[in-house]
Amino acid sequence: MPTLTATMPIVPTEGSAAFKKLVVAYDFSSYADTALDYALDFAMRQNSEVTLVHVQRPAKHAVAGGEVFEAAHKTGKDLSERLEQMADRSRGRGVDTRWLLRAGSPTEVLTQTVADLKPDILFLGAYGNDRLDRKVLGSTAEYLLRTLPCPVVTIGPKAVKENPDPNGAERVICPIDFPEDVDDRLRIIARLAKALRADVELVHAVDVCHEYSRPHSAADTQFEFDLLVGRLLREGVAAQSALLYGAPERVISERAQAVNAQYIMFGLHKDGHFSSYFRKSLVARVIKNAPCAIFTFAQPVEADLQEVERSSTGDEFELAAPNSHG
Repeated sequence: MPTLTATMPIVPTEGSAAFKKLVVAYDFSSYADTALDYALDFAMRQNSEVTLVHVQRPAKHAVAGGEVFEAAHKTGKDLSERLEQMADRSRGRGVDTRWLLRAGSPTEVLTQTVADLKPDILFLGAYGNDRLDRKVLGSTAEYLLRTLPCPVVTIGPKAVKENPDPNGAERVICPIDFPEDVDDRLRIIARLAKALRADVELVHAVDVCHEYSRPHSAADTQFEFDLLVGRLLREGVAAQSALLYGAPERVISERAQAVNAQYIMFGLHKDGHFSSYFRKSLVARVIKNAPCAIFTFAQPVEADLQEVERSSTGDEFELAAPNSHG
């Protein structure tokens, strides 16, 4: 079935919202490079600082005596030199960049690093097609998406960071399934849009072949969309809406490709499940197929939309403390 759209006019975005601390999980892969590109672009727009975090896994094989220390020392030195080279390249682009080298499991280290540094966003590469099936993604990236107090930007295997037009606006696609916490989500959407000076497109995918597809008529759904878009417009966020018809994981990725979106933005339900049109694997599937980065958030921002303007006074705007998700 073809993808259909219904849109509202866009008005210019004004203002910005501060994301001052960015962390990039960096393992020297191509996906980590793309994550870093996204982070640097974000940092240049927000005058943010970037911290590269490399997780060194414990050695799998025992080595006798002093060979353990010597091998670990050499590996650590090599990694430190490579991390410093990457940080130096980032500094060359005008971004304050530092790095950390920590040992342990990626999940535990990144969770602790977020707790220590309290970043506004974690940028994370999903490291190849074989790691993006539901089981493997759930053991690392998806756990972080569900539990961390900060938003997470995940880079899938088809995500490409396009060079932004300095005179143009970014585009963010935001799938919405009209949850009870939609007001909380609008606050976060507004915050990101103002930080990126981005146009927002709210989208709802109607899968007529799925038993849980929203039963409302297109006119009813568009009316609800108009209300949400109107709120963003009143807050100075450029916004429009589109109804998409087809399998959500397909039409959302196709829409992002069609409008050259830089981000697809998903929220989580308050019970910790993805906002996924009753499909728990939707976000994982979109990550696998999307042409751009996936921005996910698990914790509502406890602030009015008007408070995102605080950055104009130089104040930082931080996320609320996290609640645990199962």
